[in-house]
Amino acid sequence: MNFQDLVTISQGPLGIMNPFSQEKALLAGEMARLSEGMTVIDFGCGNGTLLGIWGHSFGVCGTGIEIREEACSNAGELLAKLDLSENIHVFLADASLYDPEDETYNVAVSFGASQIWGGIPDAISSMKSFLKPDGIMIIGERYWKKDSVAAEFSREWPEIMTEYEILQSARENGYDITRVIRSSEDEWDDYESSIWENCLDWMAENPDHPEKDEVYNYFLRIQEEYLAYGREYIGWAAYILVPSLSP
Repeated sequence: MNFQDLVTISQGPLGIMNPFSQEKALLAGEMARLSEGMTVIDFGCGNGTLLGIWGHSFGVCGTGIEIREEACSNAGELLAKLDLSENIHVFLADASLYDPEDETYNVAVSFGASQIWGGIPDAISSMKSFLKPDGIMIIGERYWKKDSVAAEFSREWPEIMTEYEILQSARENGYDITRVIRSSEDEWDDYESSIWENCLDWMAENPDHPEKDEVYNYFLRIQEEYLAYGREYIGWAAYILVPSLSP
């Protein structure tokens, strides 16, 4: 089973496929000063929940890019339900190859999707080409909560950075971080528990599926990683980046 199928099984039913509540997604929009008529591009938009919240609450319009067909379909249904289909469009595409044909946006968003470009530094570098000169970014990602991490765990996640490293990546690309909105431990627990439950539900509904064992092994691994190390060592936050005012 390919990784995208595992994502669909484990996270597909989630509104926001990250440890971030809809209330904090709304807060992030407020902190980013979203307003009616602003344009947003959301890379790895999943089920379109962020775009739906911001379109409904702030009147933004724009584009979502998502590589999974089922998620694109879910996003389309959500946007139609919110009467946002004319202003927000979701495209089935590999975001790393997406060509906007010289269109630029007020806001570029990546929530849990920096791996599209290989990590946060390259994500910032790539996303800024989609922005107007005064455009901002909202990047939601994991970070190491501690400088010292168990070696057997850190080797599994070489792409995760400390917050100091995230700050330096922003600065090196010409941005300052103006806001940070952190996930709570309760949000992490709810997110991870929902993934476990989705895996178990899928296995119960597909007892004879030839790849059931692979899903079960995935379930065992992610549960062990979270309870043994993840909850202690990894945090998740949304960072709002604005063009630097440095001389």
